Amino acid sequence: MGYYIIKRIVFVTLVLFVLTTVTFFLSAVAPADPARLWVGPHPAAGQVEAAQKLLGLDKPIHIRYIHYLGRLLNGDFGDSIRTRQPVSKELKRYFTATIELVTVSTVISLIIAVPIGVYTAFRREKLEDQLGRIFSFCGVAIPIFWLGMMLQLLSGSIIEDLPIQGRLSSTLFYTNPLERVTGFFLIDSILTGNWVVFRSSLAHIVLPSVTMAFASLAYIVRQTRSSMIEVMNENYIRTARAFGISERQIRYKYAFKNGLIPVVTVVGIVYAMNIGGSILVESIFDWPGLGRQIWFAILNNDFPVIIGITIVFAVICCTVNLIVDLLYSVIDPRVKTAGKNIE
Repeated sequence: MGYYIIKRIVFVTLVLFVLTTVTFFLSAVAPADPARLWVGPHPAAGQVEAAQKLLGLDKPIHIRYIHYLGRLLNGDFGDSIRTRQPVSKELKRYFTATIELVTVSTVISLIIAVPIGVYTAFRREKLEDQLGRIFSFCGVAIPIFWLGMMLQLLSGSIIEDLPIQGRLSSTLFYTNPLERVTGFFLIDSILTGNWVVFRSSLAHIVLPSVTMAFASLAYIVRQTRSSMIEVMNENYIRTARAFGISERQIRYKYAFKNGLIPVVTVVGIVYAMNIGGSILVESIFDWPGLGRQIWFAILNNDFPVIIGITIVFAVICCTVNLIVDLLYSVIDPRVKTAGKNIE
């Protein structure tokens, strides 16, 4: 186990190094001039040159790259061109909002998709199976931006209790201030007993999390269904039936657990996919997370923020993949993580 984790950490480090290198040089050769963005639209004489010196843009690109790697090792992502604030400070502020949204949406996907996938597998080629396929196809066919806007219109006209933007009602920051413990509003409001904030944050997260979850339902439903069908055709299932074991016990005690490994893999992919999809969802619902911030950074050519958020997204995706790999041995003890069977 320890050898496998070390090997994966080395691999993740290599991936992050390559990603950082590619992102830095792509940003460096972009046509926009960070120094002019730094000084504003109407710079005075000498301000652009002073900004270039301040930002280190007067040095050769390979020197700038070495200096940037050195700052990264110390956790310094530089300063935002748009806000003039340290990028690491902004990442800490918006990181928990994105993780909370993506985690809630993934949980919603699992709660809905796994039962549908299992049920349709046991009702193969029946009406229920056809309806499940149609439902999963809708998750792929419906654009996420259209669904988000439709939910906003529905909430604004019918379900008025569900806010269409933001993470928390602005008045609560003054009337019921939340004591930050973890940075996750739902968890912090429970830990501190601030139930007013809990109800508000829960209401605010419903629409964006449902929008994000609907896009990933199809993948989990189809993988769960195909895994269960494959497992139910195995020889040990036929042997269990021959010994007179009840069909319910066969399905949920033997087949379901053995069909989980492909599903766990897809869930990890879905989580990583939702991290990237948060850019669109957060922009639609004005959710104050990393997705919305990188969108603003792209519009303003704020390269330090773009590189910083890209690295954070990559770290999250690599961590999720590592957790998924380690879960294999928990679900199925036959899978070893000592560097022998998992590669």
